[in-house]
Amino acid sequence: MDKHLFDNEQVIYSTGDFADRMYFIKSGRVQLIDDYPETGKCVSATLGAGKIFGEMELIDGSPRTCIAQALGHVKLISFTQAELKDALFQHPENSLILSRTIFEHLRDLYSGESLESEVAKLRLEMHQTIKQAVVNHEARVVKSHNGMMAMALPVVALVILGIVLQTVLH
Repeated sequence: MDKHLFDNEQVIYSTGDFADRMYFIKSGRVQLIDDYPETGKCVSATLGAGKIFGEMELIDGSPRTCIAQALGHVKLISFTQAELKDALFQHPENSLILSRTIFEHLRDLYSGESLESEVAKLRLEMHQTIKQAVVNHEARVVKSHNGMMAMALPVVALVILGIVLQTVLH
């Protein structure tokens, strides 16, 4: 378990980083930000004191899916996977915060007994679909611009060559 201090707008972790820790917010607020390569960043959640984040990637071993950034001065406590396992196996009473967060998230997504759970599932699905669509669109735009540049360069070269020849011959 390590303690960390972050200043305003300081990045805690970035998209694609290896998930070697989960974080408990002791004080302050943290923004979770989705980063779209061409169009920029979008805040997907703001978490305050008593909340945890980064736990799902730590548990399933996947890379970070967003940017975590301090909003103001933030005090965090981080746990490695080994420390998390120790807390879960040797001190189950200390795992209540993690369990509560995961169960709340799962209940919101999969209870199926309320309109809120259906909305939560749709929101998550829509968020993932939109993010992937934006990334795909941005890739097509970049490819299109690269193709236009490849076609434009010979034309520009011919125009420059024509101007040079005209200047030299006159």
